[in-house]
Amino acid sequence: MKSDSKSGNADYLLYEKTAEIYDNQRFSGFAGEWGHHRQISILKKLDQNWQGKNILEIGCGTGRITEAFAQWGAEVTATDISKEMLQVAQHRFSDDRNLPMPKFRVMSVFDIDTDLQGFDYVIMVNVLGRLSNPREAIQKISSKISETCRFIFTFPCLTSILLPFALIVNVRGKSLARDVTSHWYTPRTIEKYCNDAGLGIVRWHGNHYVPIPRLLFPTFPLFWVCDSLLAGSFPKRCPSVFVVCKRKPTDSP
Repeated sequence: MKSDSKSGNADYLLYEKTAEIYDNQRFSGFAGEWGHHRQISILKKLDQNWQGKNILEIGCGTGRITEAFAQWGAEVTATDISKEMLQVAQHRFSDDRNLPMPKFRVMSVFDIDTDLQGFDYVIMVNVLGRLSNPREAIQKISSKISETCRFIFTFPCLTSILLPFALIVNVRGKSLARDVTSHWYTPRTIEKYCNDAGLGIVRWHGNHYVPIPRLLFPTFPLFWVCDSLLAGSFPKRCPSVFVVCKRKPTDSP
């Protein structure tokens, strides 16, 4: 779910109306489930042990990533601008009493009203491409986290094998699948946003997924092959890229 200003936001209204069926539309079926599990597997490997880690998740949506962190033993504060999405996320945990209940709260990335100094990680998956001003979002997060915190986010990568489709999205300013704000970015642009915000990039990790599972399912073999061959060695050629970054020391030039 995008974490943008709610006021006058058509995107918010769409997510509000589709919260109950969002996962079924986006992550059901073989290709959708594969994309979900790929993201989960990448996140799990970004720390050798998530047990006890204090995590702030921005734009948690229906809680699919939140659930994974809880299963790994992390302490999660899950936020989203949509209370409808948060209700769906909370429902995941009401059905499984063996999972610790995260803290859920309504919050926008542009209006962070909580102290981030105590968090080990700030996580933002599938959010940046939906934001009206990603540069501002990155700056706000960087200004509030500690130097020991890791900020992990994903972005839709313009230089990937989906370049022709990404260019169309950028011209339209909207997703090809739904009437929501969307923009794809070059790794160089993301690097500049991070650098300007005082963040150093520690790691890139590519993530191939089928962006519109129901329509592009026949292309799944191509995405599977590309994920196997490119994700590790050529992350900036993947449709989605995980970025791990941290604040630069205050005495760095």
